[in-house]
Amino acid sequence: MTKKKVESNQQADRIYNIKGGIHAGRDVVQGNQTNIIKTENIQTLPEFITALQQVQAQITELKQQPLTSAQRRNVEIVEGQVTEVVKEVQKPKPLGERVKTTLTEARETMELLGGSLAAAATLGTTIGTLALMAIKLFGG
Repeated sequence: MTKKKVESNQQADRIYNIKGGIHAGRDVVQGNQTNIIKTENIQTLPEFITALQQVQAQITELKQQPLTSAQRRNVEIVEGQVTEVVKEVQKPKPLGERVKTTLTEARETMELLGGSLAAAATLGTTIGTLALMAIKLFGG
C-alpha cells in the first residue's frame, strides 16, 4: 500500500465509543464539513447582513482547523474583507460596486484555498453568490 492509503486506512480505523451522548453548545463541524448558508432567498438588507454574519462565523470555524501560515493569512484577509463589507452595507447609502468587488476578491482568495481545504471552496462559492446578490440589492 502507498503511504497515502495507509494513512487513510488508519484514520478510518479510529472508532470512539462515547457513552452518555455528546452535548455541544454550538454547531458541530466535523472535518471538512461546512454549514450551508441559504442565499437563494435573500431579498432584503437584513437577510443579506445575516448571511454575511453566517459567513463570518464559518470563517471563525475555519480558522480553528490546522492551517499553514499562508492559509491562515489568506483566511484572515478574507475575514477582514467580509468585515469591511458588513460595515459598508450598514451605511445609509452603501456602494454596491464596492461591496461586489470586495466580495469577489474574497471569493477568489477562498477558491485559491479550496484546493487544500474543502470548506474554503464551499465558503468561496457562498461569498461569490453574495457578491451577485449585492448588485441586486445595492445596484452598481
